[in-house]
Amino acid sequence: MRLPDPDGTRVVLIGVDEYQHFPPLPAVRNNLTELAKLFRSPLGGSLPARHCTTVLNPTDISSALDPVHRAASEASNTLVVYFAGHGTRLPDGSLRLAVRNSERGRKQYASVAFNDLRAEVLDSTAVNKVVILDCCYSGAALEGFMGSTDEVADETIIEGTYVMTASAATQAAMAPPDAPLTAFTGELVQAINNGIGEVPDPLDMSSLYKYVHGQLKSQGMPLPQQRASGLGHNIALFRNKWRPPTEKPTLSVKREEWFREIHQELLGHLRDVSTLAQDQLRSDLGDPTLIRSLLVARIATQLARGKSTTTISDILSSSGVFATPFPNTDELSELIAEVQFGYEADGLANSVPFLGSLGLSPWAPESTYMLLIEYWAAQRSRTMPRPRVERELSDLWDTTDTRVLSALSSLPSLPLVTYPDPWEKLKAEPDLRVGTVTAMVLGERGGGDLAWEHWMSTRPWSTLNARHLVQLGGDLVRCKAAKRTLAQYVALAPAGHDSRTVFVRAADIIEEQLKDIALAIESISAIEYDLLRERTADEHFQEGCLATFSKHLLARPQFFTPFEENKMNHGTWAALPWWSLVVHGGQEQGAVEDFLERGGLQLGIADQGPDADELVISCDEPSLGPSWITARLIFDLRDAAQACELLLLGRRQSVVLDFLTEHVDEWGDRQVHLAGSLDLSLGPEIGARLTEVATRSLRRLLPDSHGPSLHLEGVPALDRLLGSSRLPRIARCPR
Repeated sequence: MRLPDPDGTRVVLIGVDEYQHFPPLPAVRNNLTELAKLFRSPLGGSLPARHCTTVLNPTDISSALDPVHRAASEASNTLVVYFAGHGTRLPDGSLRLAVRNSERGRKQYASVAFNDLRAEVLDSTAVNKVVILDCCYSGAALEGFMGSTDEVADETIIEGTYVMTASAATQAAMAPPDAPLTAFTGELVQAINNGIGEVPDPLDMSSLYKYVHGQLKSQGMPLPQQRASGLGHNIALFRNKWRPPTEKPTLSVKREEWFREIHQELLGHLRDVSTLAQDQLRSDLGDPTLIRSLLVARIATQLARGKSTTTISDILSSSGVFATPFPNTDELSELIAEVQFGYEADGLANSVPFLGSLGLSPWAPESTYMLLIEYWAAQRSRTMPRPRVERELSDLWDTTDTRVLSALSSLPSLPLVTYPDPWEKLKAEPDLRVGTVTAMVLGERGGGDLAWEHWMSTRPWSTLNARHLVQLGGDLVRCKAAKRTLAQYVALAPAGHDSRTVFVRAADIIEEQLKDIALAIESISAIEYDLLRERTADEHFQEGCLATFSKHLLARPQFFTPFEENKMNHGTWAALPWWSLVVHGGQEQGAVEDFLERGGLQLGIADQGPDADELVISCDEPSLGPSWITARLIFDLRDAAQACELLLLGRRQSVVLDFLTEHVDEWGDRQVHLAGSLDLSLGPEIGARLTEVATRSLRRLLPDSHGPSLHLEGVPALDRLLGSSRLPRIARCPR
């Protein structure tokens, strides 16, 4: 099947958009213009302009049929005649095509009899003949319609031709008001412009008709009809523009998409903040969107460490990220306030429990910052020498973390670009038996499907947006399961047997894939690897509980109220643990100033065994110094909210302690002031102990829960329990 020979092809496009006695059809003019472009384009075989005649608004029969007569006489290969306008029907059922001066009812002889057009087409010596009618009977020719034909498709049969009509016998062909093209021709043009999937190239008339019919049917439009004789269904007028995708996106492309989504979530409600405008940032530091995201994540990290707006503003002013003139204090304060609002409302993004369901936790903004820092360092190291990037990490981002420095060599991610899809590799395997066996062990037979489902169900993210990690981690667990299964098959297969050769080759393919997976994993950041690694049952349960707890914390308003009953209090801010300690007198206040300068508070845990109902954390001045500051925090392990708070504390391994002073004025009103904040590091040992106690308590409260199932964002049983519990109060004093 080939396109028509341009030299032997003639096309006549007839259309009427202005009538003296019928409603106008303005879309028809566009119909002719678009179809003429298509016939003259490479899609239509680059038909010469002189071989494609457009007849707009013929006034009588001669002006409409003379161009058809000439084209029919000249065409030796293909003749195409198209008409768009009003159609009328005589009492005997014959079809008339209304021209500009045609009238309703009487003077039917002023319209073109379709039989006359048909005769001209039949008289042509062209091998292929195509007639397309976008018209209908004038009884439905109200504004927005073109009329209807009765048994049009039967009447239009021409030997050796193909005929397509816009509607059935009693239906109206649609020309919607204000639409650029009529409904029928509009779908034709779209099909030709876009191509049609899974059909031959070039487009045969039957495939074109089926597509247009399906599109109009889905829209509730009148349905077209077709008739053909001989090989008319196979006539092709246009090339099929559609092409199947030739390449799947690489892991590197999927990773870039993931980072773009992270930027979008971080900057969602901050796009109008003037401080983040592109002209406010240095242009030589890389992608402005990435720089903006880094600034937001850095501010969130500082807020999570208890830093004041003034302190964070000073940090930003000296960072060297902004262009001159630098933003003033008020502009920086506005930016910080907006980031704080976003963190309080949704933990840095628009959804909970994870950043846009992308795997980044609201209780660890540092991980988001670290991820972006590693990504920036990798991008930067592609164009700058390593010593300069290391210096910029310190000067611009205050980062000396060894994970970031190691990322300078690993994150250019060539292994992610060249990573082979195991399923595509199997398609290319020359030995069908080997390919079949390998596919089977990667799937259900070898435990691959089960391994993937288990791995996915324990992910710390609730959707599949991190597609590169889903693919890489899924391939890893499938290949591990397949390796174990194939090792058993090889051991059981008799020596020298043909099946043993197949199993050994399949095992080699799996081993090669595991090496590619290992290289790809080396190319991702430490944060991504943490998202990728397999979770234990306890970790799965803990992350599900934290997700559920964070959702409840972020759903409540953030109002600080002074605590009256205790000297020291535990609570939260956004999705973070937060403590407050009230100090009295000059001696205690002097000790606090010393703590704020050098740190030095000592934490202790009093755990009364696995069945204890409470846990006590002590907070003391080392060696009970001159101020004798000491305080205790009591956590009720029978309370789901307090157990979750303890788990959050253990997993975060740090907490901010606000030192508060209070004053009762002359009217008896109590006023609380923030003296300062100290970011306390619990350390891995205390963090692990708190996590263990909290996990044990939550399992006791939720005996039938094992963490969220696949695609869930939390633990349903805990969600119900927290819904009826009293959540921790806000312990963070306003800055």
